[in-house]
Amino acid sequence: MMKLYRPVLTTPEDVEDLFSRLWPGGVVLIENRSTLGAEFILSSFVHLSRNSGKVLIIEDIFDTLPLYTAHLDLMGVGVDWSEVRVIKVGGSREVGNVVGRIRFENNPYVYQKKLEEQLERAKPSGPYVHLVLGLERLLALQEGTHNAYSLFNLIRQKVGDEISTTVYLVEEPVVEGLRFNPLPMLEDVATSVVELTDEDELLRMNLRKSVFTLLHNRTRILLSAREIMRWYG
Repeated sequence: MMKLYRPVLTTPEDVEDLFSRLWPGGVVLIENRSTLGAEFILSSFVHLSRNSGKVLIIEDIFDTLPLYTAHLDLMGVGVDWSEVRVIKVGGSREVGNVVGRIRFENNPYVYQKKLEEQLERAKPSGPYVHLVLGLERLLALQEGTHNAYSLFNLIRQKVGDEISTTVYLVEEPVVEGLRFNPLPMLEDVATSVVELTDEDELLRMNLRKSVFTLLHNRTRILLSAREIMRWYG
């Protein structure tokens, strides 16, 4: 059997092509173990949105977005947030075009109802990407496994949506440190799973469960952190 392992350094055009294949109806789980992985993903989606015209809506849970943007600023990576629509869940620091706010609600069904109301106001008529930041913070505050299972069932209902692609970017070490590890259940729900890790001075994308593996005939993609900063700096 041919091994799907081609460690090729990737160009910005390759990354744009990769993310352009996130079709509506998919739920993508990105597990970050890398030093710069989350910042790379965030920058890539903002630039892809600007270049493709596809609207990006970020669900910012407990000021996770401002934390990542502060890291980008320190690295000298310039990102234009003016066209990024943001729905804030708790927190107080604003980044981007804040189009909605939700007070923290521990009941997953009430939370989802409030979120859907805000998404209905924020979403365009055509396809868009819904990027969720800080899911691990929300999971940490769930009272018992029952609420967490309810949250996973609500995530499962996003599969097959006609116009939205939902992407969950989670910090893997934080999730693994919770009272119970939700990653197996999240991976089961997701239509695609990508893990970001460090490999010496490179950022490695492991395509663990993804249409990308079939389309690109590879299970790993390597990127240079220095080059990434040049792309978006």
